[in-house]
Amino acid sequence: MPLPNTRLIHPRFEEHHRPVAERQATAECRVERPAQQALWDDQAGKNVYPPPELLYEGPCRYQYLSAAGQPVVADTTTPLADVRITLPVGSVVYQANDQVTLTATATNPDLVGRGLSVTAVSGSSISWQRDLTCQLRQPTTR
Repeated sequence: MPLPNTRLIHPRFEEHHRPVAERQATAECRVERPAQQALWDDQAGKNVYPPPELLYEGPCRYQYLSAAGQPVVADTTTPLADVRITLPVGSVVYQANDQVTLTATATNPDLVGRGLSVTAVSGSSISWQRDLTCQLRQPTTR
C-alpha cells in the first residue's frame, strides 16, 4: 500500500520506457487499412477497391504467440498462427482487420512479405508501446 500523498507509478514512467521499447524494434513493417467498400469504375466496367490507407510504416517487433490451427479453406489446409506486432505509441488508432506486412527482419526472413490480419488491439492507461494481436494469413485476392 503506497503512503498517502505518494504515487505508485512515477509521472514520467511512460516517457522513460518508450525509447526502450522503440530500441527493441528490430523488424520493419507497414500497417494498412483496406477499403471497406468497392467503387464503380466506368473505365474498367466493374466495382474496384481503392488502394488501402497507409497507417504506419517503420520499425516494429514481432513475436509468435501460438499456433492457431490449420483450418480447411476451399479444400486446402491453411496454417494459421497468432503473432503479436509491437509498434511505437502514436496517434494512429488501429482496429481489427487492419493489415500488417513485415517488410524486413533478420531473424526470420521467410516472414518478409507475409501478411497479418489484426484481430485485437491492446490498450492500457499506461502505454509505452502499441500491441496488435494478428493472425498470419494466406494471400488472397478479391
